[in-house]
Amino acid sequence: MQNRLKMTAVTGLVLAMVLALQIIGLPNLLTGVVVNAVFVFMVGYAGARNAAVIGLLSPVGGLFSGHLPAIMYPLVPVIIIGNLIFIIIYALLRQSVWPVRFFVPAGAKALLIYCVGMAVINHMAIVQKVSWLIFPVLGIQFFTAIAGIFCGEKLRDQVFSEA
Repeated sequence: MQNRLKMTAVTGLVLAMVLALQIIGLPNLLTGVVVNAVFVFMVGYAGARNAAVIGLLSPVGGLFSGHLPAIMYPLVPVIIIGNLIFIIIYALLRQSVWPVRFFVPAGAKALLIYCVGMAVINHMAIVQKVSWLIFPVLGIQFFTAIAGIFCGEKLRDQVFSEA
């Protein structure tokens, strides 16, 4: 019971830090790497369930903080599902060799967000002049996820080696 309470408190604190990070307005690339690193760290530190809470709520925070551009609002549910898939697959593969644990979760997240995101964009018939703004955001998901895995594992290893 005490450990569960501790992990819930840690999850709340980490979620608050992620939301604060979004509010300060760092570039999307940097924020994406840090948020993915937090997912990876939390899987190792507090478990996939606690990481999933952050994966579920961080896009909503990005929506309310203004971190996400308005054109991305319809994609928030897609981003949430992408985060959850990333976390679940990483949790399942975290003991695998590095190419598998880096590329499979990142690829699954990026592919889902890109394919479903493009379907949403096409369904909404977003004007061609505006849709080009979304393409880079959808495309960078793979790279921010890989960099996030690398940074999250380094942080986790550093924290656990000093414990």
